[in-house]
Amino acid sequence: MRSAQRHPLLPMLLIAIVLPLLLFLIFLRIADHTFQLLGLSRAGAFWLIGFSLVGGVVNIPITRRRIELADPALRAMAPWMQALLQTVHYYPPLVTEQVLAINVGGCLVPVVFSAYLLTLRNTSVVAALGTMVIVAMVAFTLARPMPGMGITLPGFIPPIVAALAAHFLAQAVGMPQSAPPVAYIGGTLGTLIGADLLNLPRVLNGALLANTDSPNRRHIASIGGAGVYDGIFLTGIIAPFLA
Repeated sequence: MRSAQRHPLLPMLLIAIVLPLLLFLIFLRIADHTFQLLGLSRAGAFWLIGFSLVGGVVNIPITRRRIELADPALRAMAPWMQALLQTVHYYPPLVTEQVLAINVGGCLVPVVFSAYLLTLRNTSVVAALGTMVIVAMVAFTLARPMPGMGITLPGFIPPIVAALAAHFLAQAVGMPQSAPPVAYIGGTLGTLIGADLLNLPRVLNGALLANTDSPNRRHIASIGGAGVYDGIFLTGIIAPFLA
């Protein structure tokens, strides 16, 4: 009787399947513990995580406008040649529709939950505002508008900055127990303000439009979405846990 032989790649396949699942379960456990530190029940933590995850793919449009697309061939010419060409022969500019939207999971959920945390007696408003300013400055410094991709931000830095700032500021105001809610408020809102809102004028001026964008393509600029969503979501879970 022939003995059954295992496929040589079977252990690697099992690791590739089991390890991400295990890490995801550990992350959910940390998230559950974090939101219980913030005063939520297990059911409340479950719903908040669910709204944050599902809301990450939901964008609510608030404005629409048409903007001109840059012509790479024309921009490569000297300024006097551009003026001469446009005077001799006029080409209508290519335009596209830009939609400004609000991301539910990356903007509305953290804003609403932060407003709720600010009403609690064990939350230091002064420490929360200080943390928010520090995180906003760091996020604005690190955020980079990438044409065709969105605003990119290293997702692991805002949680660490928010946790450290919340810990020391909560100690400074004599309310060390307020460090977790301060870290959530300052971390999520600071990342949202520094990475997205402070870069909004550049976004509206077409900083995220690539030269390959089609005039028939709709471009969506999402506040709290795209590359910033990961930083906000991770900060809301990791920063209070570390603080």
